[in-house]
Amino acid sequence: MNNVIKIAGSFEAVLAVVLSIATAASLFARYHWIFDTVANFRVQGLIAVMVLGGLALLLRDWWTFALAAALMLANLSMINFGSMDHAASATGCRPLRIVTTNVLTSNERHDDIIDELRLLDADVIVVIELSTKLAARLRESFQDSHPYQTIHEQDIGNFGIGILSRLPLRSARALPLAGCPLSLEVTVDDCCIIATHPVPPVGDIHFDNRNRQLKKLAAYVRPELGRPRRTVVVGDLNLTPWNANFTDLLRSAGLRRAAPRWDFRPTWYARPAFPLGLRIDHVLISDDLVCTGFQIGSDCGSDHRSVCVTLHSRAR
Repeated sequence: MNNVIKIAGSFEAVLAVVLSIATAASLFARYHWIFDTVANFRVQGLIAVMVLGGLALLLRDWWTFALAAALMLANLSMINFGSMDHAASATGCRPLRIVTTNVLTSNERHDDIIDELRLLDADVIVVIELSTKLAARLRESFQDSHPYQTIHEQDIGNFGIGILSRLPLRSARALPLAGCPLSLEVTVDDCCIIATHPVPPVGDIHFDNRNRQLKKLAAYVRPELGRPRRTVVVGDLNLTPWNANFTDLLRSAGLRRAAPRWDFRPTWYARPAFPLGLRIDHVLISDDLVCTGFQIGSDCGSDHRSVCVTLHSRAR
């Protein structure tokens, strides 16, 4: 029994050191891609902190339990929680339902993708990593239900984007974000919808490129809020809500997350046997919009899952 307690105590000590270092490292997410990656795994870190706290309770190690509590509070304070609203906050106008899905360029399960999009029945469909083959299938499959389309497919690289709408597009264009992958902007009624897909921040160059694109996007969006015009930013941002760079994006752009407050489910590698999945697919909205519905899609052959929201204008 003494040996078991000794081993548990050693594991507790190592875990406490690792989690303390990881929490401290996440504070520097703005400055290096490795720290950025650590911050993206904050939810997994919180689970480990709970394990540490439980172990400290069993061992009656109150100093370590206090450390676990402090780590829990510190990490929770760095999370950008989602925002869902009651129907009473919304106007009686027709809701707008939007889905964003990163389908994975190499994914050949086109029938599954189309079936899910039909099941979700969104007014606006945003497809990330859109290939030529899938683009042709989508044009054909949704030509009656979603006839208003702007599609920029791409087979080399993973930055094709398409938007298909049930409602007329008052405007559609590629955003002039120099030196950044394609972003599309469409206007549906008086709602501006921007679809974007920054590069994965692996390595210094891609880390800087992702952050540059998000800063340019925020600088573009912020003036739009004063018109006034309802604004939605959707896509695979390659960034989790528990990262300081995500905080900077929300503050700079004047947007908030459309998602349940305590929903930490991943949208990338969302598999039961893979505990390192991340929430990197997002819908961000301006304050004149409220989110009353949210769901994450199923496995359609991609490493991502779709995100579908129901939006209303905020009641004044």
